[in-house]
Amino acid sequence: MVSSSRIETLVDEVQVAFDYRPEDIEDGLETNEADVLQLRKSCRLLAGAETLLERGFYTLVIEASFVAIERVVEFKLLEGGVEPRDLPGTHPGVYTEAARRGILSGYIADNLQDLWRNHRAKTYYQDGLAARERAEKLFELASETHEYVVNQSTKRHECICE
Repeated sequence: MVSSSRIETLVDEVQVAFDYRPEDIEDGLETNEADVLQLRKSCRLLAGAETLLERGFYTLVIEASFVAIERVVEFKLLEGGVEPRDLPGTHPGVYTEAARRGILSGYIADNLQDLWRNHRAKTYYQDGLAARERAEKLFELASETHEYVVNQSTKRHECICE
């Protein structure tokens, strides 16, 4: 039987799990470089989104695709000298900074912000419905954005996308 005391125990166990350096790290994420870590997180998110798209988990594909775009942009910001603690604290802020630094055009940055505000939040939190076409299109956008940003990098060899 499920009880609040069991949930309290699990909360404590999860806290302990996050308090220590993990041993069994996800494939490809073994790096001490903050920029490379964000790049590889984007790669892994895209790989997972592709698998989930094939299985019809459109809500998760939409979420993972949005996050993959943000991670690859953060990779390029970090590669360009932004310290991890100085990354923009908001989702739209990441795109504003990317445009300011010439990573993305102002048009793309503005529209990514609009997509995030108008559709990610709506799909994830409100009454927006995840559907195949939406998931496919957003996954395609995330994949293209990833490749575009990575191609600007001197560390493109660190990309683990297949």
